[in-house]
Amino acid sequence: MTTLTDSERLSRTRMLLDDLISHVENERIRLNRPFVTSDRFHSDAQATFKSPATIFPILPVEIIDNVCQRLAIRDITKLVRANSVLNAVGTRRLYHTIGVDMFPVRLLRCMISLDRSADLPLLVRTFEVNLINHSPTRTYYMLLQRLLRKMVNLTTLVIELPKRHSPSWTLPMPPPTMQSPLPSPSTSQTFRLRSFTTSMHCKPPLAQFLDSQPDITELTLRGINSDSSNPLFPFITTLFHSIGASPPDDPLASSLVPRPSQFTLLPTSLPKLSHFNAIHAGPTVIRDIISARPVTHMSIPLFPPHTMDTLSALSLTSKPLTRLSVMSFDPTAPHFLFSELSTRFQDLEALHIVVLMAEVTAPMLLDWGVYLAGFKRLRYITFMAALGGDSDGEEAKEEIDERKIAKVWHTSCPTLKTIILPQGKVWFEGTSTDDENADGDWKCLNWDDE
Repeated sequence: MTTLTDSERLSRTRMLLDDLISHVENERIRLNRPFVTSDRFHSDAQATFKSPATIFPILPVEIIDNVCQRLAIRDITKLVRANSVLNAVGTRRLYHTIGVDMFPVRLLRCMISLDRSADLPLLVRTFEVNLINHSPTRTYYMLLQRLLRKMVNLTTLVIELPKRHSPSWTLPMPPPTMQSPLPSPSTSQTFRLRSFTTSMHCKPPLAQFLDSQPDITELTLRGINSDSSNPLFPFITTLFHSIGASPPDDPLASSLVPRPSQFTLLPTSLPKLSHFNAIHAGPTVIRDIISARPVTHMSIPLFPPHTMDTLSALSLTSKPLTRLSVMSFDPTAPHFLFSELSTRFQDLEALHIVVLMAEVTAPMLLDWGVYLAGFKRLRYITFMAALGGDSDGEEAKEEIDERKIAKVWHTSCPTLKTIILPQGKVWFEGTSTDDENADGDWKCLNWDDE
């Protein structure tokens, strides 16, 4: 048996791909014909399916699946009607991702269709429900609950709901170990997520669900933990009372005795977690999630007066942080943030800081450059904040020399490759192949000589 060279294999693969593409185009033309007479239907069908490759494709299923990944949904819906082989591959790709870029009405129809089928939910790998600007009913949540129990092969789940909605009962929970020694397959089989994003509140039911998902590597919590341990609690209370409503878990909102909403994970939970994004979580939740876990990428908020507690919580990971994004609501944070971060997280490779409650000036940015010397591997840094003039009013916002700031920062941290400063320009180090850039001058992507 002769062995084909790499070039011959590549040439043969291209020929097979061309054959598949031609077949898809022929099917599209055939299905889009405006009118076919009965006397021509039989001959047309024979002409279309005369090739054995039409029924039994020469290409491996993996290549056909790879081609289907690059097709639009409207093309896949036509492909699945070609023959049984393409139908199987196309259907698997058609139901692989549900809910992404779908309008709520279309998503609801799709969910109803999936609920009526026993096989189609098994094909779903990514499921996204985004209803932040809507008010789902209990019937909708019951439909969601049934579907999540049928999608046993799900790996990515996104559930974005209104702030006051936290139907954690829709999530599949593991059966109690003592109550059912021999659980049935319908109750014991559930999906094993790798990525999970939710706006549900950080409370015991959500913690129990996370305890049952050991394969999660990426976790995003957008929910507001509306108890006194959350730094947003005073703002939430003020907001709801200003409109005459009771905030979630407010003792006045129910005649029942309020229960503690402590969010605690088991020490063995989330052993593979590497990416964690906390949108509204306070230091308590952050500490409980990342403690002794291999988290290397994080995105966190900073709220006064818990800024230092949050930074301290970041040091509890079992691996050094390599990427960190900070959204600061602390007006005093810019004065100590660089020094604290460079002291605590020297192995960072990418740092992104957005300051919302304070203004910065060019002298401040120049002075903070000295703290960057603490970073050993920092390659990318972004610092965004409102620009303010000097106290004497001589410096205008548009006159800040960001190139000068970039060079000062690079002098302190030679590993820097890309710098983004408050004016939004992307600065990178110029090449030193000629005399003009021998000193490592920094250039901007949209910079031109002035």
